Amino acid sequence: MATKGNGLKSMSINGVKMYMVSSHQRNPASWFGSKKQRPSRKDKRIYPPQIEVYELREFALKFERHFDSEIIDFQILDDDCSKLAFLCADHSVCLHAKYGKHYT
Repeated sequence: MATKGNGLKSMSINGVKMYMVSSHQRNPASWFGSKKQRPSRKDKRIYPPQIEVYELREFALKFERHFDSEIIDFQILDDDCSKLAFLCADHSVCLHAKYGKHYT
């Protein structure tokens, strides 16, 4: 026995009342307002950039560095990769050494 009251369908089977909750709109994105559907100008949808350097003789991670902006180009300044220079998308140059990072 199915009844419809207040816009919510219900069904009673063996004394157990079940409510059917459904929407006429099939697309879940249409539930959001138009303001929420628009992509944000700040939303780049990329992960924060990072670099990982591995020592292949030992099969281990030597070090990893994390950045605030996307890397455009890089240069290795030392033979053992302990000094690196990165050109970032925000027009900055990041200098990384064995002990940390510097910004110029």
